[in-house]
Amino acid sequence: MTLTPHEVAVSQLATDQVVPLDRIKSLRFIKNNIIGNKTKKDLYIQLGIVSRLQDIISVKDDKDSQLKIQAVIVLGSFAFGNESNILALANSGVVEPLLNCLNPSGDPKLIEAAARTLNAIYASPKVSRQQLFMGNHLHVLVQLLDTFSSKHRPGQEIVQVHTAELVASILARCCETLEQQMQIADSGAIPLLMRLLASGISKSQEAALGALAALVKDNPELAQVIAQMRLEKGERPAPFILRLVRDKSPTMRLAAATCLTYLNRAGVIPEHDGDIMLIVLPILVKMLQLTGAVQETAPQVLAHLIWESENMQKAVCDMEAIPKLASIISQMDEEDNVYGIVGQKDKLKENSLLALAAISQLKEDCRKQVIEAKVLSHIVSAMSHPAVGVRAAACQCTRSLSRSVKNLRTSLVDAGIENPLFQLLSDEDLGVLRSATATLCNIVLDVSPMKKTIMERGIVAKFVRMISYGDNVVRLNTVWAIKNLVFEAESEVKENVMRQFGYNNLVLLLNDSEPAVQEQALNLVRNLAHKREHDIEQVFRGLGNGQLLSIIEEKLSWDDPRLLEHALYVLVNIATGTEYHKQSILKRQGILRSVLRSMNHESAAIRVASIWVIINLTWPDDKVSHSVHECVALLRSMGFEDRLLALDTTDHDLDVNNRVKTALQHFLMDQQQYGHNNNVSGVPSDQTGSGIGRHGHSSSRYPDPQQQQDISPSSSSSSGDAFGGSAGSAMDTTHIVTGGSGAGGHDRR
Repeated sequence: MTLTPHEVAVSQLATDQVVPLDRIKSLRFIKNNIIGNKTKKDLYIQLGIVSRLQDIISVKDDKDSQLKIQAVIVLGSFAFGNESNILALANSGVVEPLLNCLNPSGDPKLIEAAARTLNAIYASPKVSRQQLFMGNHLHVLVQLLDTFSSKHRPGQEIVQVHTAELVASILARCCETLEQQMQIADSGAIPLLMRLLASGISKSQEAALGALAALVKDNPELAQVIAQMRLEKGERPAPFILRLVRDKSPTMRLAAATCLTYLNRAGVIPEHDGDIMLIVLPILVKMLQLTGAVQETAPQVLAHLIWESENMQKAVCDMEAIPKLASIISQMDEEDNVYGIVGQKDKLKENSLLALAAISQLKEDCRKQVIEAKVLSHIVSAMSHPAVGVRAAACQCTRSLSRSVKNLRTSLVDAGIENPLFQLLSDEDLGVLRSATATLCNIVLDVSPMKKTIMERGIVAKFVRMISYGDNVVRLNTVWAIKNLVFEAESEVKENVMRQFGYNNLVLLLNDSEPAVQEQALNLVRNLAHKREHDIEQVFRGLGNGQLLSIIEEKLSWDDPRLLEHALYVLVNIATGTEYHKQSILKRQGILRSVLRSMNHESAAIRVASIWVIINLTWPDDKVSHSVHECVALLRSMGFEDRLLALDTTDHDLDVNNRVKTALQHFLMDQQQYGHNNNVSGVPSDQTGSGIGRHGHSSSRYPDPQQQQDISPSSSSSSGDAFGGSAGSAMDTTHIVTGGSGAGGHDRR
């Protein structure tokens, strides 16, 4: 059987009997065939070339480095193919022998070729970085950053500079975790990157900026170290990089803007906040109109820079960034429909959607611009895109837009968001599921017309499956959504939700390993036990009197202020119930001691919450006046009145002061009626009283609801509660006053 020239070429790589010159000739033949030819690359991989190449570069004898160099170059050609080719290389084990080729005493051209191939392999986020951080590999790699090393050979300066640039790029691509960032920093890379930054060689400076940006991203510790360093002429890095952000090269401007963005977000260059706003921000917006890799990356950097910054988001809106981004997304969709090239520019679409999500995160005017740009239909369409990154980014957009009551009631409904969002709740990708569950928190609000239909579609059953999901963010978003679902809901709705969800699942969430999940679970209890005595009784029956209060008592012992505050407000709501509900609290000496201790907490919000417990327990009611008297006597004997008197003279917080005066009034009324008698004849009995007439006293018993901006998964869901107030339904950033007894208002995600 006659072999094809390709099969012959591969076979000549397999044996040491073939003279090196012929093997080099075969490698060059293969290289010339595969460059830019995906079909040929696939063919050679099927012929088993990767293992043959690996054998060649694994030989420790460097007598003929040309053979190794050609083999490494061919591997690099495969690595510049699609991701499946990169994974085929990585899975075959070529990374380790390539790292071994980086020996500083070896052939500089072999080192450069190996660094180039490794850089191409590490371009895939799916390739493990673990081997780089094992053994001596990282130390050896960092040495190659030093272009002034005495170990370098004369006449090889250009190769050495190119190698340093490639090494900086490799380091940038291997900074995925905090641990990796710290290991690279500990290896001595930062001073060498600083030297490369000040080298005056454009490509070297770009590579250094990329590595420095990767090191400081989401790492305030390293950001502070780098911001305080000095370049060779004694200058701090930030002013130097600000000059580079005005460079004529778009790639240099982007690299400099990226590095400054991460330093700014780390909060280590506050003296340059004005420069970021007036120089970096406009440059990033202008880059949206460029092409290629710069246009692809600029929206992502822009999104990161303006995230959670209301001023920057407004500034970007004023710079007409939204029409530019809308034009990119709309034009891409038109090209996809005409030419059928879905997938070629997925990253550009993903990053553009992320930028729109960031711009419309906080400002209603910016959300209005997004709607007016007629891009909403493209956003909804992107929620069903085959690329997971595009789906997740589209969901982020929807989440930002859903923070607007007007959009929830009109635009999003008209655009048909409900069906794709519901489908994404079953998405296999974790990032998509996180975004979808966060968006759902807003969709189930009372102000949303979609709440009813999404409940009818079986959303609670999906919640049950999602709380068992192994991801903390998904679990947090799920309990947050349930909390919103029952906010100010009728008793029938609450019972229906908990019948499907199960109080056993609520117990699991109340004892979750993540404090943020526990916090939202406490808020869910607050909302379930809010508004009616019947609702409180349902929670008592569902969780069990003893179990519920034992959980609350345990949370009151935590140092976490958020858990403490919300646990206190669960008591606030329970204390609006029947005499039996109030007695259940009064029987728990541990709970009462915790409430007393909380009255001296450093947080005014916690002091307010603890005093509301006292106000509710002692609320005057003619129908059960003797029971109220026994309650007052018990609390007085434990020192509550003395503590209130002390706060009345020493606490200058207005809200605390007002609550103290209300509570002291209850003690004064009791004293006027019964006299000052600390002889407690016993804790009130277990019989169920007739309630305390809570609906007749809303003006005095329910302070105005307060709102709190909630963006990150770990942030609090609501602020100060009211007497009998709910936890609010979590909706990020936009303030909505619910009035009446509402406590946290609509708390959006």
